[in-house]
Amino acid sequence: TDINRPQTYVDAQDGNIVNDAVYAKIRTVEERFNTDIVLTEMSYLEENHVTVLKEAILAGDDCCDLAQGHDVNMANAAMEGLFINALDIPHLDFTKPWWPAATTESMTVAGQMYMMFNNIGYNNLAQTRVMYFNKKLMQELDFAYPYQMVYDGTWTLDSMMECARQALSDTNGDSKITAEDTVGMMYEVLTPESIVMGAGYHYVQNVGGKLTAMLEDQALVTLMQKISDFLQEDCVVRDGHGSTFDAEMSINNGTFLFYNPCTFNLAGLRDLPYDYGILPMPKNDEAQESYIGYSQPWASACPSIPITVVGDRLAMTGTLTDAMAAYGYDYLRPAVFENVIQLKGARDEKSGEIIDMMFENITFELTSILNFDRLNGQLQEHFTRALGKKDIVSRYAAIKSKTEAAITAIEEQY
Repeated sequence: TDINRPQTYVDAQDGNIVNDAVYAKIRTVEERFNTDIVLTEMSYLEENHVTVLKEAILAGDDCCDLAQGHDVNMANAAMEGLFINALDIPHLDFTKPWWPAATTESMTVAGQMYMMFNNIGYNNLAQTRVMYFNKKLMQELDFAYPYQMVYDGTWTLDSMMECARQALSDTNGDSKITAEDTVGMMYEVLTPESIVMGAGYHYVQNVGGKLTAMLEDQALVTLMQKISDFLQEDCVVRDGHGSTFDAEMSINNGTFLFYNPCTFNLAGLRDLPYDYGILPMPKNDEAQESYIGYSQPWASACPSIPITVVGDRLAMTGTLTDAMAAYGYDYLRPAVFENVIQLKGARDEKSGEIIDMMFENITFELTSILNFDRLNGQLQEHFTRALGKKDIVSRYAAIKSKTEAAITAIEEQY
């Protein structure tokens, strides 16, 4: 299944348990409300898919009642006033469990919410990041699997870092760290963000609809410096553009201990010749109340309702959207957990239990969606191409005024 597309609609059963659950959702809602649900694709895999949608809405075209696209692109359309405030739409009940309270609160800015996080499709489940560990290497190092630490609440950033440090080994003895050697962790551009969010922090915090940049908060600055220092240690290597490390070889050979993929990326790893386990993102410390899952915005798909939907159609759309979200929560979500993430992605019962635990507390980062001028790019560069070259305090000071101006402008647009 192509997880880069919004998986909300299937027009026929095909024997795939998850696809059949999506199909059943569509048919059940159609029958219950005596309506037809039809999918119109707007060149989704092309960069212009939101442009096509914008043009249709601005022309007054009744192109759709419910629109989906990559969150980072749909947010731009929302800024242009093309969607309705979901909090004003009849029959959408955001007190229900199929509308996660934490994400609903995070996405509400200045009393307005234009994108709805839910389980109508399964992209949002697919894009939650986990900490994957190599069981074979854990055994070779005589480490206990960290599952009990998770249950005890002691799976923390410090414990993960210490395991990673102990895993490092210059296997071929050439004094260089390559894919032939054993490394503690491979990371990519969104790993630092996943760690920060998992530790309970945000770059831009939303409190009661008011946005505040947190890059001067001492606790966050300390955490970011700790992460930056760790990423510069020999036990850590980067997977991604600009890195010379052969991540594919390391994955195939099993020469790494930790990796940080999305849940659905795990399906592509299940044919590896060694077993792996799944852990939540580590807590900042043992005092942190719960584990937090980070949902990245690049291929997630939070639906929006265009301003062209009015009158009785708007009430109908609210009813059907709420019904699909409820069905997705009760039936699609378990199908995804049991048949994709757990059984195909996780190879043991404890990993499956931990995945259930992770999805009880999902968050995301508004900076990744709204950018706030140069803030998002600067943060990503800080942990990748410019790692160790400049402290975050100095980096943020150079863009503070523009960041704050961008936040103010976005609040006014909302």
